[in-house]
Amino acid sequence: MSNLAYKPVKDAIVTILNTLAPATLKVVYSKEEKKLENFPAACVSYVGHTAELHDSVSNRKHYQHYVRVYFRTDETNDPDYEDVLGAVADTVIQALEHDLTLGGVVDWSLPTSGRWLASPTIKETPVRYLELIVKSEARVIR
Repeated sequence: MSNLAYKPVKDAIVTILNTLAPATLKVVYSKEEKKLENFPAACVSYVGHTAELHDSVSNRKHYQHYVRVYFRTDETNDPDYEDVLGAVADTVIQALEHDLTLGGVVDWSLPTSGRWLASPTIKETPVRYLELIVKSEARVIR
């Protein structure tokens, strides 16, 4: 796989997540949005990458992307937001882990890892969110 780069991997993740809209996710953003208006929402953004020598003509590249799934927590939203968000998160995780090559963009994608966070200061609306890390790898011709 010689076209592996940040944007193609992110685009593949966004494509997978868009298959869940509008039934599970109301909106999927291909960047970290400050103002979220529809919930549940997902934002996909870059984390980083590493590379290692594979052979005399290629490297193994490892990319990491965040997928943050947000749900509003103030009085205008579902009082059972935690359980709703948990169900949405399970569906997102299943969709990402079902497609091991992210639509053929990578050689393989690891199962996700994640953590739950709550922060009224990072967005204009109080939210609770799951931050997933999607790790992927491919052989890249030099």
